[in-house]
Amino acid sequence: MLKKSMLLAMVVTACTATVAFATPQTQWEQGQWQIDAGAWNPKMAFDASHWMAGLSSYSNGTKWNFQGGVQYGLTDKWALQYRYYGLKTKEKGIVDNTTNGDAHEVNLVYSINKNFAAYAGWNRINNDIGDPDGTWSDTNNIAQIGIIAKARLAKGLDIYGKAAVGTKRTALWEAGLGYSITPDLDISAGYRYVNTKWADKGDVVGMPLRDDANITYKGFIAGLSYRFGGGHEKETPAPEPIYQPRQPEYKPEAPQPKKDYYVDSIHFGFDEDQPLPSEQAKLDHFVQVAKEHPQDGFKLIGNTDNKGTDGYNDDLSKRRVTNVATYAVNQGVSSEQLMLGYEGESDPVSTNDTDQGRADNRRVDIWHHR
Repeated sequence: MLKKSMLLAMVVTACTATVAFATPQTQWEQGQWQIDAGAWNPKMAFDASHWMAGLSSYSNGTKWNFQGGVQYGLTDKWALQYRYYGLKTKEKGIVDNTTNGDAHEVNLVYSINKNFAAYAGWNRINNDIGDPDGTWSDTNNIAQIGIIAKARLAKGLDIYGKAAVGTKRTALWEAGLGYSITPDLDISAGYRYVNTKWADKGDVVGMPLRDDANITYKGFIAGLSYRFGGGHEKETPAPEPIYQPRQPEYKPEAPQPKKDYYVDSIHFGFDEDQPLPSEQAKLDHFVQVAKEHPQDGFKLIGNTDNKGTDGYNDDLSKRRVTNVATYAVNQGVSSEQLMLGYEGESDPVSTNDTDQGRADNRRVDIWHHR
């Protein structure tokens, strides 16, 4: 067993060094499907003292099982998910018990933001334990709630964790690393732990149990995820082309009769689409300039730092520029003066390797077009 664990650890390390792994999804699109397939290598264990005083922990050998599932995006926030995990294990040494069960999950998943999702649903765990003297089989139908969390470590590389609790004295958690090979194809590897009711006090499992007993399945897990379908056509932000402003001088991509003059940059907090309170004076200055020049246009270009996916950052930059434009219109600026565009994370003015640099990149640039 030690040799197998060392070998698996070497494989995981080698994969991490070359392509790394991917995480459970916390965001999706309406109409998007996700297919998951992989394997996990659980072993079974329980506290044998529930049988007889003086006995210790009881476990058997690991065995690779299929694990996989499917998920469908009902909306951009809600998804329906089905998951399957094999629970087959093998005898170890003088321990001649094996398991031949499985687990089926059906969950409704809600995307809180790009880092968190919550889920609730039903989990059917079949505890099927056999030895030469007979078989003990019991099925737990479990109501469960859980949370999924992930964080970006590097471009395409994430760390993830998921945990849930449920009826039948059930708890589970999983943690690992993830890597996106393409925007639609991920691989993942981690460790999974499941603890649930095995039998109640007085049940005859070879002999009557002295107390309530749980059973545990735990082991390494790896998988492949593929997404397809869904998606929304990218909105055209404005009839004008998307510009790439640079401070202190803006150079349009093509010659134009009018020129663009930098006014100011409105900054935002991390993953926020409303301007920071400290930017109020800049907003009011922009409104004043726009009202003083009612015949001129003003270009508002939204930007983000490089945290998050390209699609998420494109949407975030659109929301930022829309909120700045809405504020100006509410203060009396004509909407016909405003030209909106967005760059997402593609147009940084500072490094994304420091907190201050990322703060500089979370902005809406304002240009006076005259």
